[in-house]
Amino acid sequence: MGRIRDAVVTGARTVSRIPIPSVVSLPALREARRALPPGDVQKRHGVEVEMIGRTRCVWLDGHRADQGVIVHLHGGAFVSGPFASDWAWLSRQAEARGCAALMVDYRTAPDHQHPIALDDTEAVLDALAADGRLAAAPWVLSGQHAGGGLALTVAHRLRERGDVPAPVAVVAVSPWLDMELANAGITETTGQADPVHERRLLRDAARSYAGRTDLADPLLSPLHAQLTGLPPVHLSVGTKDLFLSEVRIVRLQLEEEGVAVTYREVAGKLGLQWFPRRGEDIDRLHREQAAVIGRALGR
Repeated sequence: MGRIRDAVVTGARTVSRIPIPSVVSLPALREARRALPPGDVQKRHGVEVEMIGRTRCVWLDGHRADQGVIVHLHGGAFVSGPFASDWAWLSRQAEARGCAALMVDYRTAPDHQHPIALDDTEAVLDALAADGRLAAAPWVLSGQHAGGGLALTVAHRLRERGDVPAPVAVVAVSPWLDMELANAGITETTGQADPVHERRLLRDAARSYAGRTDLADPLLSPLHAQLTGLPPVHLSVGTKDLFLSEVRIVRLQLEEEGVAVTYREVAGKLGLQWFPRRGEDIDRLHREQAAVIGRALGR
């Protein structure tokens, strides 16, 4: 029996490391996209689709914009999204704070490449500022996974520009901060086996979105940016996330720059989740994020 068990374990490990071609993995990721909120979210909110410039956006309770707005940038490795997990998180936070929420459905690869996500997001914020919807009340910028890294980049650029009201807080959930995936500390810091399939998928997605741009470019990888002058930031990451080490590094960088940082590590995996996680740790994280958003919005 021992030999049989060893053979099965060895075979399973071998299969787990067989490369999954991008022609299979990336389409699967794109199929998980939810362009509209799931039914349970639609029942709790007024949902309105609005084209702002060339970017498709979806409002949850847009009539509450005078109570504050959460502008959310979805995950999906710049090739997909939003996912059910994005909608669930945004719905919960908007409901907790009694404010409006906006999902920015920025365009993705392979049809569109960098800097399209950045351009789409800034164009939406420019338009909202121009018609007064960002000036009516404070607003918070949030993002998950790829959207989390993008949120930090956008917040920094808005501080430098000064012509659009800056967000009063940034909430980044397991943000992708290094598109090179150069951090080799994943196995040492988490004690888990290297998540090879996820790493391959993300490398394929990064190449698809970045095009000819160097993956180390700070606009793609905020790990290499000097993120100064940001509002309070809430960072969270799972202890089994591929991004754990880089999120820890950026936390220290932000603190050295004098940014007020709230930081939370959650057991298990938090990033690149197609469906929302549940559990006591997640509920605690959501309450902490809601408290940060509430203080920022003055609610």
